[in-house]
Amino acid sequence: LVASDSDVSFEDLVALGQRFSKPWSFFLVDEAEVYRSAGQDNRSIGNRREPPSPDLLEVIGTAADMLEAAAELFPDTKYEVPPERITPDTPFEDAGAAIRKFLGMTDEHQLGFKSDFESLRAWAEALQARGVYVSQRRLRDLTVRAFSRVVGDQAVVVVDTGDIPSARNFSLIHEYCHVILRSTGVCDLSDHSTTERYCNAVTGATLLPMRLIRAIQDGRRFGRSPDEDDELLKSMSRGLGVSQAAILIRLRDVGDLSQGDYDRLEARRAGRRTEGGKTPGGQYYPVRINRVGRRFARNVLGALDDEQISRQDASALLEIGEHNLATYRIELDKGAGRR
Repeated sequence: LVASDSDVSFEDLVALGQRFSKPWSFFLVDEAEVYRSAGQDNRSIGNRREPPSPDLLEVIGTAADMLEAAAELFPDTKYEVPPERITPDTPFEDAGAAIRKFLGMTDEHQLGFKSDFESLRAWAEALQARGVYVSQRRLRDLTVRAFSRVVGDQAVVVVDTGDIPSARNFSLIHEYCHVILRSTGVCDLSDHSTTERYCNAVTGATLLPMRLIRAIQDGRRFGRSPDEDDELLKSMSRGLGVSQAAILIRLRDVGDLSQGDYDRLEARRAGRRTEGGKTPGGQYYPVRINRVGRRFARNVLGALDDEQISRQDASALLEIGEHNLATYRIELDKGAGRR
């Protein structure tokens, strides 16, 4: 069996064990498992380097499988970046403006969002229109908020469904910034390294042009009473479809808030972080669609229709049972206007 490199079933192992009076596990090759690379590790864990958890490695492997399948089945879907060359030396305001323009997000569109989930869908669609696969999954490693991966012409960004939608917006653009800079890997989005600080600043400039901030502030300023400051921050977050944390980072970066004011407001925000905003439960198909993203899902179903892959392959790529394919397609088609 070994010499001919044949597949070995569990029944084969049991039969061999009986033949040689050994437990079946005796015949397994005892080699260390080789994990896929997680890319650059942009986390800071108590100023110590720690390996990704088994849960995270599993999700990283799933994302890698997505990109390998995409490269083989639909190679014409290639990720795109702004025509303006963006490097860590590019002023973050310029980089943010270029990304926002490239993604086609207008001020009117952003100010017209009726909910945080509508805002999240719009930013995710904008990335997918540029060939970047968007995967929304539960990341159970508490040291990771998001990660990104690029293999050849294929790219995916993965964000945590444990975050509220407005926070996922920040993660999406932050990871796209890493894709542009070719510095993909796992992130906690903390300002502890030059690259992370830069990606955070660019993300703030992309999501929150100062003209939009001034429009939504309508003359109101921070620095009054704690309750008034909290209400202003919440109002701005609702109006712009961006997390409160992102707004504070942006105002600090442009000098509207001193570091002391930022620390005070951020401490109050963090203290109420558990307020609402969770993804509704019990929605099997929306959750499954979000795991791979609408663009990847449509591409897989297209490959199935063109008989490039079997139903079994399609269900495996979409992470659903084969019997769920028909309903999955119907649910996906309900968002026909989305990418």
